Amino acid sequence: MSTALVLFRRDLRLADNPALTAACAVHDRVLPVYIHAPDEDAPWTPGAASGWWLHRALEALRAQLAAQGADLHLRAGSTLDQLRDLVRATGATAIHWNRRYEPAGIASDTALKAALRQDGIEVHSHAGNLWHEP
Repeated sequence: MSTALVLFRRDLRLADNPALTAACAVHDRVLPVYIHAPDEDAPWTPGAASGWWLHRALEALRAQLAAQGADLHLRAGSTLDQLRDLVRATGATAIHWNRRYEPAGIASDTALKAALRQDGIEVHSHAGNLWHEP
């Protein structure tokens, strides 16, 4: 049985979510994950209004997942450390996420992907936030 993690970030939706769709098409078990790591969003650290929105959006996502028989795994801390812990705990062999396009996000995702691949994990990024890739 293959297991994949789907990392939710700013794309807190089930509908029209390429990472989620791809993971569900290929893997027997898919575990939705959100990792709260606001320090990793520098130089755009979220403010109070963003925190309020995030709390409500995560509640809505968790309810939508529960209606589908799934649970949202919430973590806090270093994204790399948390993903490594989840891989060990679940036996996941792949991680899927939707791409970010701002320079800091691209750099962060590139480093994250390289570290996870070095660990032997399949990592798949998907075009999920733009109508047309740049």
